[in-house]
Amino acid sequence: MRTILLLAFLFLFNLISISQTQQDSLTAKLSEPVKVDSIEIRGNKTTEDFIILRELTFGVGDTVDNKKLHFNKERIFSLTLFNRVELFIESIERKNILVIDVTEAWYLYPIPFWYTQNNSIKKLTYGIDFLLKNFRGRNETLHTTFGLGYDKYFSMKYENPALLYDEDIGFSVYAGYINFNNRNKAAERLNKGNFSYRVINGSIGIWKRLNQFNLIGGSLSFNYREAKTKPIGAITASGKLIDHLPSVSLYHFYDSRDLKLYSQDGFYSLVNYMHRGFAVDNINYNIFELDLRGYQTLAGEFSSKLRFFHKRTFGRQVPFYDYAYLGYSEKIRGHNNDFVEGHNAILTSVELSYPLLDEWNVSIKLPLIPQSLTSARIGIHFNIFADAGTVFENGRSLILKKFYSGYGFGLTFLLLPYQAFRLVYAINELGNGEVVFATGFSF
Repeated sequence: MRTILLLAFLFLFNLISISQTQQDSLTAKLSEPVKVDSIEIRGNKTTEDFIILRELTFGVGDTVDNKKLHFNKERIFSLTLFNRVELFIESIERKNILVIDVTEAWYLYPIPFWYTQNNSIKKLTYGIDFLLKNFRGRNETLHTTFGLGYDKYFSMKYENPALLYDEDIGFSVYAGYINFNNRNKAAERLNKGNFSYRVINGSIGIWKRLNQFNLIGGSLSFNYREAKTKPIGAITASGKLIDHLPSVSLYHFYDSRDLKLYSQDGFYSLVNYMHRGFAVDNINYNIFELDLRGYQTLAGEFSSKLRFFHKRTFGRQVPFYDYAYLGYSEKIRGHNNDFVEGHNAILTSVELSYPLLDEWNVSIKLPLIPQSLTSARIGIHFNIFADAGTVFENGRSLILKKFYSGYGFGLTFLLLPYQAFRLVYAINELGNGEVVFATGFSF
């Protein structure tokens, strides 16, 4: 019996082999800064060279050191096109060749999802995100989503960040159909019960990349929104059953972070302004968003991150569906199942992080399954955090006593470049605690 078990173990060991590399096994090996005489890219079977090269903060003739190589490695990895990225120097005939060695990720993802409203199984929405990335090697993305259950929707989006490469012009187009249930408590009270909206929308966006860190852009969109109830109060913006909403938005984006997925150094800012209506159906209102995030390495391997988010809506009549919300995409930990809304919202967060496992490149070889699908960069981080935020109406003062807050600790499990999983324990300002398991990055 033992012999059979031993043979079975050896068979499985040969069938499934796991390889791993330690952090920066190739990247950080320079004993002194060196001048780059040429650049060579290896391993990019699909991805065009220029998609990688335009992420670099240096070029041929510049001097690099370990810190610069590590930063640029993380920026290339942040494209989410590769499971593994290494930068190192090869010296041949007194020439320093910078080698960018990449392992391409799997680019086709059918990803199931589900979520509930108010933690109620009766309000369960489920579906599939179908994602096709980098299909022409130019970092293009085709994203299709099907949703069923409580909310029903279908959407398609195409995005090309290098439509005109020489001019650094990007382009996107979106179309969607949504039948979703109202989330605003005031609207539910006015209607004396819940109701739904039917929405058909589309948009075209264009942006220009000014350099590795700065981007400006805008979009034009049209939104048809029909309320499945009487248009009482701000249930619609026009006071009619149907809102026709032409919109224009302008934004500036700055990002100097190292690893964008889970940063330790750098700064991120997004300033976005949207005008909706243009007097069609007597609709005229505005949405302004400001998102600031700072990341800093502290003593040793400790790192910190800070965030300030503000959304402001103002104009003739802002409809409930465009209010600022806390509790959906923007959450205060400690109030995971609490939802509040208003014309405006403020959210602040601070977080300290320490890596229990900083970077482990794992590749599992399985029969009949592409290795790019079973390779990932794994990390485990311990976090301490505190959040605070509130919503408030136009014309009313901001009251500190009405801030919601929470603090706690948790673990973040990184499975890069694909996803992150978070297990946290949070306590709110009332002393109530909660355990939350969530996907995605805190910020």
